[in-house]
Amino acid sequence: MMQFISSLDVRVLETLYAYRDLTAVDIFIGVSELASALFIGGLIFCIGIILILRGRYAYLLGLVVSSLGGAGSMFLLKELIERIRPPVMYQAYIENGFSLPSGHATIAAAFYGFCIYLLWRLVPSLIWRTMAILGLGTLIAGIAFSRLYLGVHYLSDVIAGLILGGIFVWIGIAVVRRLEIGESP
Repeated sequence: MMQFISSLDVRVLETLYAYRDLTAVDIFIGVSELASALFIGGLIFCIGIILILRGRYAYLLGLVVSSLGGAGSMFLLKELIERIRPPVMYQAYIENGFSLPSGHATIAAAFYGFCIYLLWRLVPSLIWRTMAILGLGTLIAGIAFSRLYLGVHYLSDVIAGLILGGIFVWIGIAVVRRLEIGESP
């Protein structure tokens, strides 16, 4: 099984490298930055203020648990697994640190995934909820793909990051539900 995964990782890496275009590289660097720590931290701060002003403390805690829990566990797993990134010749720009799981994929799934839950629960209009959810789902997929296209991760790194982020969305939702049950009269 591991040999199949390694073979698939290399095939995807080499195929995307063969079709790489400089304009697309610039676009995907920008897409990738939508899951950077600074950008996501700013969004968490802004959404946090809105949730506090609306008295939605359970959702705020769920957002923090999902986002920071996903990021923290990702850093821990990177240090435990110590998987080396793809060779430098495949990288559109040099990334440092270990590769598995993909940090950008983890953070995108954890943060934007929890935002999907927030929108589903808090936005009354079905059409606006649906459009926002499709947009955020596309954004998560675009960020994940950008890491592959830029050659800074293997496919298995990105899939592991998406799964890890998804787990923390589930944990964040569980926190919200637990707190909402506790707040019921």
